[in-house]
Amino acid sequence: MVMNKIYYVLMILALLMTGGLCGCEDFLEESSQDEMRPSSVDDLKELMMGVVYPAGVSFHNYLELMTDDAESSFTNLELAITAIKRYEGPFTWQKNMYELMESNGLGSSVKTYEHYFSRIMGCNTVLDQLDKVKGEEDDKLNVRGQALAMRAWFYFMLVNLYGQPYNAEGVDIEKTPGLPLLISSTVKDDPLPRVSVARIYQQVEEDLLEALPMLEKYGKENSKYKVTDMFVYTLLSRMYLYMEKWEKAEEYASKALEKNSELINLARYADGGVFTDGVYGLNSPEAIWYGYGNDNEYESYDWSGFWRYRSYWASAELRELYDYQDDTWDRKDLRYLFYFSWAPVQSIYPNKGITWGEKKSGSSALSSQCVKGMRVAELYLNRAEAYIHMGDEKLALDDLNELRRHRYDTRNVAYQPVSNLTGENLLQFCRDERRRELNFEDHRWFDLRRYGMPRIEHVFRSDVDQVPQVFVLEKGDPRYVFAIPDYILTRNPALVPNP
Repeated sequence: MVMNKIYYVLMILALLMTGGLCGCEDFLEESSQDEMRPSSVDDLKELMMGVVYPAGVSFHNYLELMTDDAESSFTNLELAITAIKRYEGPFTWQKNMYELMESNGLGSSVKTYEHYFSRIMGCNTVLDQLDKVKGEEDDKLNVRGQALAMRAWFYFMLVNLYGQPYNAEGVDIEKTPGLPLLISSTVKDDPLPRVSVARIYQQVEEDLLEALPMLEKYGKENSKYKVTDMFVYTLLSRMYLYMEKWEKAEEYASKALEKNSELINLARYADGGVFTDGVYGLNSPEAIWYGYGNDNEYESYDWSGFWRYRSYWASAELRELYDYQDDTWDRKDLRYLFYFSWAPVQSIYPNKGITWGEKKSGSSALSSQCVKGMRVAELYLNRAEAYIHMGDEKLALDDLNELRRHRYDTRNVAYQPVSNLTGENLLQFCRDERRRELNFEDHRWFDLRRYGMPRIEHVFRSDVDQVPQVFVLEKGDPRYVFAIPDYILTRNPALVPNP
């Protein structure tokens, strides 16, 4: 019966996304399938797992390809060329990248806009049904807090994909278009226009602040696959960082770190060279939320044979940021070794070496199967950046050194703290540290947007007879804001397209 209810709500959400319903509430009232209506808070908990929580969902496995952390490799092997062309659209910042990816065989996996909004409607359905079901009030408040916080996360991600950066120079956030705002499962016949970026941020903030006391009091037993108060602290810290409200960003990062400041000490694994727990593994003390994505997400950049060939991989610019040395006595920055999977050394493949992110557990039995989410390391970095802007440079260095101390090889050599940086040099070091730590977790694209949308170059080649081309994303380029797909604009004529 529970599975029938999940299927029922998924059907509702699918109809909503294709414009086939006036509203979820109307459908529920008119349906003869009353036995499928959620009747208890336990039913809603099951529905949350089916239609809200995104564990294993890949919303945008192309996003990292659009940053300066990625570069394209090339070989004239037929299967490799197919893999290269599959992601040509996002890698070269084409406005019609969704259509290009879909035409190259990626199908529904690139329907980012739909995937997010279907889960927002899942949150709204749960919220609207809570007062109509049986159950303990404590349970209801826990579920309400989770649904509000997840709706906030979905909208936060969406507005940073399809809206201007909150801090964009010369942009009025009270007027620049954000997204349609859906805070009820009842959808009217009239097409919904886009509200402003400021209004979306306001809703995100309101949802998180409403959810927080519920989760602090009633969500103490929630697993890391679900929303907890730590999730809300982290998202508030991240949101205020993007808004450049430095005191607030520091406040919520500190609240979270007061509750959990533990980091994995990578030196524990330096002898054997196998990172068995992973920063997103089930044994990871620093994992806050197991989030989304899956352990095959970056494999889609491959073609498969006896060995794998990576068509896209970590850029030389990113690799050069690591203070790593191939010395078994002292490897220095161990993230270079443990945060990436490594292509095999085979003479028939011209490209070898460091490739893509590998932050899940090294053991499939311990893996959360999610590769993107939230973890304690981000809190140190959020707070350090806030401290710098607040003028507390010593406190910023304390946070940065605490993180780095857990990432360096300290088996035989003591970690040497960074101490001689100030001003812009310290801020750049903090940004580089964020890049070293959080790469391939869907932070870099958003960070580039809030850093002023700098110029990026990508070199691309997809055919043996093609001369490598340089593609440029100019500083402040309109393509830093994703185009809303044409089929979405067709369904909803009230939407104003992005430039």
